[in-house]
Formats: sequence, C-alpha cells, structure tokens
Amino acid sequence: MNLKRKLDIVLLEEYEKVNFYSFQFENETQTEFEKFLVTFNESHPEEIGRIMYRLERITQDGVFPRHFRFAGKVKDRTAELPSQLETINLRIYCICISPQILILGNGGLKTTRTYNEDEYLNQCVETLRDIDSELNIKQKKHKIQIVGKNINGDLSLYINGEK
Repeated sequence: MNLKRKLDIVLLEEYEKVNFYSFQFENETQTEFEKFLVTFNESHPEEIGRIMYRLERITQDGVFPRHFRFAGKVKDRTAELPSQLETINLRIYCICISPQILILGNGGLKTTRTYNEDEYLNQCVETLRDIDSELNIKQKKHKIQIVGKNINGDLSLYINGEK
C-alpha cells in the first residue's frame, strides 16, 4: 500500500542574498534540518561546524554548484553538503531551487561508497526528489511561484512513502 505523507515547506532563515527553507512532516514538531542538527550536533560537532560554515558561505555567495556534490539525477535539483572539496562523512541533503533558494533536508553519516547503498541516506535523497517533483508540478500549475528568494503560494505537499 502506497501512503501519501503531508509536509509543509517552511522558511528557516532569511539572508540578504539567500533564503533557507526546510520541510516539516505533518504531526511533527521539527523540520528535517532541525532533526539533523539535533541528531549530530553533540556526536559530530566538528563536521556540523564544517557544514554550517558551508551554509554561511552560501549566504554570502548564493546557491551555486561549487558548494555542493550533486546527489540526484540529471533532471532534479538534489544535492548534498559538504562539497567534494571537504572530506567529512556527515552529509546533509538539499534541493537547490535557484541561486537564491535552498531547501535543507535531513542526512547522516555516509559509511558506504554511495548514498544509494545506505537505506536511510537513500531515503533522504528520494524524499527530496519527490519534493522537487511536486514543487515543479505546483509551479507549472501556478500554485506556487518562485519570486526572488521566496517561494510563494501553497507550500503544503503530499509525497509518496511511509516513515
């Protein structure tokens, strides 16, 4: 049985050049990015620091490919932090909507050669792909609009999958 899960896209932080969003599943109290920080902040503070540094750079530069490793398929906007320049095992997955908008998801420790080989990390990426797909559909139907660094409109989505 294929269940649909409801989530809302939530504005996390606004900066001069970039807005960071995340998403929160229905009946949950934290966004996926907040869950990531809570899970790894104490056990991996140095790696969290490196990811936060990269996010800080993105606020200054914009959401550009040099900051990421692309994690999805060619047709989607799914990526991971940190970039290939950094050699840490903690990964956060995200969607690069535009040079001014980044949606932060969840992630974890990458202990396999590729994220696909890890069931949890693969699920993080698949969730973002589903969100990206639904956002594209809503954008084409004019139910949401990308205006500068804002996502406007109906930010509730239903995606496939059970938790």
